[in-house]
Amino acid sequence: MLSRFNVRSFVSGAIVGSVLFSSVSFAAPAVVKLIVNGKEIHSEVPGQMINGSTLVPARALAEALGAKVTWDEANQAVIVEKPIAQFSAPDAVQMAGEAKNHYWYAANGGNLKGLVQSFPVKGRDITYHWMGDDLDTKVKYIAYFEQLFTAEQAVSFYDKQIETGIITEIDGRLAKNDADGGSLLNWAHATLKVIQDSADLKTYRFTVPLGDGGDGFEERNVNFRLIEGIGWRIDSPVESIY
Repeated sequence: MLSRFNVRSFVSGAIVGSVLFSSVSFAAPAVVKLIVNGKEIHSEVPGQMINGSTLVPARALAEALGAKVTWDEANQAVIVEKPIAQFSAPDAVQMAGEAKNHYWYAANGGNLKGLVQSFPVKGRDITYHWMGDDLDTKVKYIAYFEQLFTAEQAVSFYDKQIETGIITEIDGRLAKNDADGGSLLNWAHATLKVIQDSADLKTYRFTVPLGDGGDGFEERNVNFRLIEGIGWRIDSPVESIY
């Protein structure tokens, strides 16, 4: 997303109020220091006191905060691009491990309290029990997976769970079947290589050990997508990471 600022207002207005000057004195020196996050920033044009106002260089300030700055000659405007959230291989490994834990937390029923009682469901040959109160509605269930997955993948997973009878909705409340499951995939010790690497989409091929690695490995391709205003999310089926 691009943000445009009029040069005069950007330099002498909004920036000044949010940097480091809580008060301005007419007796202050003509040249002032620019300090961002405790670090002094040096630029070709230093901050200055002019007619009682503190002015700081737009480029030096914005770049110190991680933004990209360009000059729009036609519109006489400074253009500041919001920096893209950084995402690397270690981030991908960590997120995949968290996604596995997410999957199995939901598969086990969520935050179950007290005695878990099973009950039959008409037309089904397996018993069910109520989901924990943190996952017991469609909205909660989908929102839980949206913490790590794109909205499309979270909704798709919910629909598949309903279609296959793994979970069912009764009067707006979710119940899970009593089948158990598990996985030997050790995502925390996975290795990976880059398949695709762009500003908003990255694909890694994971080699995931089974258990401690002595029982072999499995390979999985996993997509990670940058969602505007949200951050990086896994854009592969939820069930591909378990």
